[in-house]
Amino acid sequence: MKPAQIYTLKVCLATLVVSVPVTMAIGFAYIGLIRLINPPNWMFNFSLSFNHVFIFVAILAALIMLSGYLITKIGYKRFVNDRPVAHSIVIFLFYLIASGSTYLMTFDHLLFSYAPMFLTAYVFSSIFSSQKDKPLPA
Repeated sequence: MKPAQIYTLKVCLATLVVSVPVTMAIGFAYIGLIRLINPPNWMFNFSLSFNHVFIFVAILAALIMLSGYLITKIGYKRFVNDRPVAHSIVIFLFYLIASGSTYLMTFDHLLFSYAPMFLTAYVFSSIFSSQKDKPLPA
């Protein structure tokens, strides 16, 4: 496999595996902190649909591969700032709006449901980018 494909697989699989537990941990920590304050009439929920996780990972994989293709084959040095994770976040947010998934969602619901997924994708893309051009050991 090519190093770009290996990099894409690493980032996407790590995002797929880690994003749900991180979302749950952050959500439960937020609920625990709010319970300390104990405000009256307080309600909070968060959810992360596996369909949305898979769609985000598919968009992320497509944009990483497109960025790699544009750089190696066509010779573009920069694909709109060369940030496939940022582009996939924007496209995914447009998808959420277009599909009607954000209907009646509050800002904190969006923040605690999807921001950990975006954060894990960014962290893993920066972690694995240092190993991007290295071949796999035999």
